[in-house]
Amino acid sequence: MAKTGRAGKGRAAAKVPPGQSLTPLLEFAAAADFQYKPMNASPAALQTGRGGGRFLTTSQTFANQALVRHPQQFRILRTDARVRCLPPARWDTTDFTGRRVLFLLPSQALGNNVCTLLFLHAFAERWQTKEIGVFCAQSTADIYLTSGLATVHSLWIGAKDLKGWDHVIDLGHLESRRNIEFWPVDMEADLLAAFNLEPTAKFPSAARPIAAAKGDVKIGLLPLASSPLRTLPVEATLALVDGLAPYGPITLCLNKGQQQGRLYGNALAGRLPDEVSVRDGFDSIGDLLAAVAGFDYIVAADSGPAHMAKLYATPGTAAYTSAPGEVLQGRFTNLAVWTVPFKGPHCAAPCGLAKVRATADGRVGCMGSLGVSVDDLPTTPTAAQPGVVEALMQDPVPCVAMLRDRPGDLVAFTKADLDARLAG
Repeated sequence: MAKTGRAGKGRAAAKVPPGQSLTPLLEFAAAADFQYKPMNASPAALQTGRGGGRFLTTSQTFANQALVRHPQQFRILRTDARVRCLPPARWDTTDFTGRRVLFLLPSQALGNNVCTLLFLHAFAERWQTKEIGVFCAQSTADIYLTSGLATVHSLWIGAKDLKGWDHVIDLGHLESRRNIEFWPVDMEADLLAAFNLEPTAKFPSAARPIAAAKGDVKIGLLPLASSPLRTLPVEATLALVDGLAPYGPITLCLNKGQQQGRLYGNALAGRLPDEVSVRDGFDSIGDLLAAVAGFDYIVAADSGPAHMAKLYATPGTAAYTSAPGEVLQGRFTNLAVWTVPFKGPHCAAPCGLAKVRATADGRVGCMGSLGVSVDDLPTTPTAAQPGVVEALMQDPVPCVAMLRDRPGDLVAFTKADLDARLAG
């Protein structure tokens, strides 16, 4: 089983009866027909609601941008709504054969939702369900839409529609037991264990063969993560570009909609060979999925694309700093796992942190960058920290700084892996 954390106890579950949803829900009414599409989703994620109905959502972004701004159109009824759901104690004993089962998604993390999709395929295969649905996929809707497995309620579900499902399962009950801010979990394995299921055979754990010859391998570099603790330093990307150039065309994938992505692009300006293609962003998560599927080989940070590669058996290397790659990759071996060999007086890689933490007096960083123990970092900053992100990009935490100063270790590992795969 996965670790629960190095800082002691995990997050305490809210005091909600197990037969009610734990994930926060907002209930609203609409005066007229309306439609919205989540950010970063394809047109297929567009959702339409009927006037006169009542609806439930978990999306604070949708609430702020639509409900609050248009009080003549929408009326917020409750901000602490609950729905009846199947208690977690019955998840592994209930017979779901031929039933319609709706899953409430508590997280917008790309990796979590990729692993949830893997689990849903195993669930559908085991129980031969009549229909599977997901509720409030939000910006991750394309992960489910591209699979064709589930009915997707991107931003909300109508109260009448909710009654048509035989079972509602709030996966927030499972996530409440975790302390993933201090140590991640193998999400697929966690879900399978909760429902006593075996992994699906639809998604093999091994990588697909590389069909191209050396010189023609389509390589994707995806160095960004959601946190500067896990983003590859610019120096590592430049070294990878130089080292992998003989293998084939390289595409560098960034994200101009993310502060890190803009800073990264600025830092690389004028430093890349003309032969390197740069994608400043993707119109949707669906486009990103297609890109990951289309590469012959990828090099990714600890990020959503590293998980997306599981869906397509995309070969490659995943480079890890603060997080344990073996845990996050789970049963999948399509990506070779490389971890920066950092060891310092206050921490060693992987330390388990997913995000920067804050001391009681407001300093933001990690154990190594602040020179403190993990017990001295009680909270995760909740407000946006643009200044902190920029500072950590310029002066990274110690494990990332080691990768910056010694990128050749990662390049050598990646080239050896790529050579072995090409040799068959």
